[in-house]
Amino acid sequence: MSLVRLFAKRIVLGFVAAWTVLTTVFAAFNLTDDWVLAGIEGQMRWGGASKEEIRERTNAYMARRGLDDPLFERYVDWMGRMLTFDWGQSIQSGEPALAIVREGLWRTAAYVVPGLALAIVIGIGVGLYAALRPNSKLAGLSVTTAYLGFAVPNFWLAAMLYSLDGQLFEAPPVVFDSILPIVLTTSTLLGGYVSYARAHSREYASAEFVKLVRTKGAGPITIARHIVRNAAIPFVSMVFVEALALLVLTVFVIEIVFGIQGFGYTFFTAIEGRDLPIVLGSTLVIVAVGIVGNILQDIGYTALDPRVDTGTR
Repeated sequence: MSLVRLFAKRIVLGFVAAWTVLTTVFAAFNLTDDWVLAGIEGQMRWGGASKEEIRERTNAYMARRGLDDPLFERYVDWMGRMLTFDWGQSIQSGEPALAIVREGLWRTAAYVVPGLALAIVIGIGVGLYAALRPNSKLAGLSVTTAYLGFAVPNFWLAAMLYSLDGQLFEAPPVVFDSILPIVLTTSTLLGGYVSYARAHSREYASAEFVKLVRTKGAGPITIARHIVRNAAIPFVSMVFVEALALLVLTVFVIEIVFGIQGFGYTFFTAIEGRDLPIVLGSTLVIVAVGIVGNILQDIGYTALDPRVDTGTR
């Protein structure tokens, strides 16, 4: 299958996936009980408000959020807004929803991108070294450390690191805004990357072509390069598929613990406050990242091995 047809297929499937997910989220918010409204009404009853006052407050709440319009009309309006990136204003702050989500994405990317890059580089290096030197104490220590970082719950590790502030040292803001989030992102991904790199590198370390390279007197770097190139295809799948799922969960934990007003924090507070413009916009971003990740994965497969027919996957 040509790359053009492959991209077209991925984009069409992406639109279907985006429509399905957005429709599900819209239905979940509009066909279930409104916990925000229930809380407002409960507070008013507790404060001794009359039924008329509660009714007026409820009507104002519904009008402000557009909930007094017919359901299908609201659905068509929101889907149109999502497609045209006219997400309207945040119900909670009144600011443009697109700008809020975009700002949150930049803050999240500031620690996710370096953390992901470190996890890939260290994971491949440690996994490859452990495969070529399986009896080395350094390899065993490195692999064990990476696995421990993966096994320890990141919310617990984040809480422990956060509690150090003011106890063992006075940390500047950059530590909690950048350095510790990068460390947590790396530790969350590193164990899986080391495992994949080690397993697939070990598989190719005893292959005939590697033995041939060794007999020609090639050095460790040349041998490693041949192994990495052949082991890269399954590793690419790990990077773009499993990393996405882990990162989506990790950013929520990191940003809530450290108070970083990034994408995860914004999404969480929007769900909590039933801020539909932010919720739908954030959902669309996650779906879009998944679509782009799949396309980049296909490009990576083709670049690493043109014989791979990504259209059959």
